[in-house]
Amino acid sequence: MNFSLIWVFLALLVGVLLGVYLATLLRTRNNQQKFEQLNHRYFKGLNYLLNDESDKAIDVFIQLAETSQETFEPQLALGNLYRRKGEVDRAIKLHQALISQPNLPEKYRTRALLAIGKDYMSAGLLDRAEVLFSELVEIEAHTPEALYALTDIYQQEQDWQEAIRSAKRFQNVSKRQMHVPISHYYCELADLAWAQEDAVGAENNLASALHIDPRCARALITQAEIKVSQNKLDKALSLYHLAVEADKDYLPLFIDDMATCYVQSGQGEDLEAWLLELIKSYHGVSPILTLANWYEQQKGAAFAADFVEEQLQKRASVRGLNALLELNLNKDKANLKDSNLGYFEVLKSLVNQLLKGKSKLRCRKCGFGAKQKHWQCPSCKNWGVVKPIYGLESE
Repeated sequence: MNFSLIWVFLALLVGVLLGVYLATLLRTRNNQQKFEQLNHRYFKGLNYLLNDESDKAIDVFIQLAETSQETFEPQLALGNLYRRKGEVDRAIKLHQALISQPNLPEKYRTRALLAIGKDYMSAGLLDRAEVLFSELVEIEAHTPEALYALTDIYQQEQDWQEAIRSAKRFQNVSKRQMHVPISHYYCELADLAWAQEDAVGAENNLASALHIDPRCARALITQAEIKVSQNKLDKALSLYHLAVEADKDYLPLFIDDMATCYVQSGQGEDLEAWLLELIKSYHGVSPILTLANWYEQQKGAAFAADFVEEQLQKRASVRGLNALLELNLNKDKANLKDSNLGYFEVLKSLVNQLLKGKSKLRCRKCGFGAKQKHWQCPSCKNWGVVKPIYGLESE
């Protein structure tokens, strides 16, 4: 009796195991068939892509994106590739198809939202991108990337207050330093206030910029310019000197303004002493030209020309040569023979042609060349990196 029960039990156990095996086998076959179908469609899309039939390829990939989570990763990457190639419309369609999948896990949905937000930014649809990135920040998904993108959007829209808020939040969550761009955002607000003759507002924003970045040369230069407009020349000079200490590379942009402050406040000898000391350590030509200009006014063109000639023997400079030719033309035109006068004029004309059209500043990050001051590089969008060029034909 007991023996019979054991056989019945074993028979039931074998039946259950066999059922499980058969079910597993059937499911495996179904999965294999499904995989084969996916494989066929996926490679069909790749074949279209390789044959440069992008429209047919995108139709296949969108159909895959709408129906299968198994291809999420390559589909997401493919959409990003379309965006980088400039085919933003295709990137948006593909990423939207991913989001439309039923029962898509939240971690996939938020990644697709982040991708679409970047697509919208590339397409210039900043308002739509802002909505998506704000949603991601609100649900605390991909927060650092979303905040960084929001900062970029507000920067493009010149909404400096929002840019400051987003940049500070990004700095807190990512631990990446943002003090340089934030200080420039405050400087932008200061420029707006000053343009509206709001000196108090300008000063407050500049103070905030220096609180964020004590070595923000732009804030110090702007403060000095405001003091000059208020005829507070001694204070302006102090601020200019702080700007030199903060970043000497910007000196050519304001050295003539400093010289004017010295002269107007009756400190010409102090100007001479400072420039002579500066020339010993500074590798550019601007201090030489500024001092030569002062010498011409105080001691005559001949003295100034001798000074420039002496300095050019120590450091070659096309701008210095141009100044020397100008001084030689000015020092004694009455005593020069017509032929000599014409010789100097021809030389100066040639040097002017050489300097004409040359970039005076260059981005230290991407190499963008500029003829005028840019606090933000128009090319790579970094702040405080477009500075005077040092070399034979420049500074």
